[in-house]
Amino acid sequence: MSESIRVLVVDDDQSIVDMLRMGLEAEGMQVYTASDGAEALDSLRKNPIDLVLLDIMMPRVDGWMALMEIRNDPATADIPVIMLTAKTQDLARILAFKQGVQQYVTKPFNLMELVARIESLMRGRARTPATAAAGDAEFRKLAVRKGGRTVLLDLDDVVYVSAKNKSTYVHTYENQYLVDLTLSELEERLSVEVFRRLHRSYMINLNKVKEILRVDGSYVVVVADRDETQVPVARRQVKSFREAVGI
Repeated sequence: MSESIRVLVVDDDQSIVDMLRMGLEAEGMQVYTASDGAEALDSLRKNPIDLVLLDIMMPRVDGWMALMEIRNDPATADIPVIMLTAKTQDLARILAFKQGVQQYVTKPFNLMELVARIESLMRGRARTPATAAAGDAEFRKLAVRKGGRTVLLDLDDVVYVSAKNKSTYVHTYENQYLVDLTLSELEERLSVEVFRRLHRSYMINLNKVKEILRVDGSYVVVVADRDETQVPVARRQVKSFREAVGI
């Protein structure tokens, strides 16, 4: 990539920190380090960080607390976070996505794969000005219709999007709305870090994933709406879906 990516590595295992520093710097990235969540938050206040690699189990302020502070602070809320942890339980993975991590990587990990994940996230953020304006301004709220009324819906409230009978529907926790865009048009304009195409008829909000089930060699995503809707992952989407959620 043309500009050096500034990565904050947060881990209390010095050997992992040293390994990541050497590997990421060899790929031209600028690396900052912290040994716990408190140091990480201090570094984020002082340095222009592009992405955070965050461990969970650390002394003083752990990864969960640090993540909560990162997402609650407007100055850091949009910084991508990759959870890099030894915790392999599905519950930890689901909680991480609910709290706004972009990817979840378990230890031990492949360094070159991690580098590719970082670069992919940065490419997603480095959109053209026109596209960024559409994704971040025009599409922060989406015009939808229900019962003859047109309302502006905050994208954070969208759980998933579905297409049926040539119509596109946006689903929140409780309601379904009609939108005057095709699923493909929405896919082009929405942030790929958050909204992922899983099937020819479905996109989901990764922050609204409640559970991921393995079914017949593929995956089914249970989303956090009132009905706990199950969204199938098409076989041709399995690879990109696995990369997006770190499984």
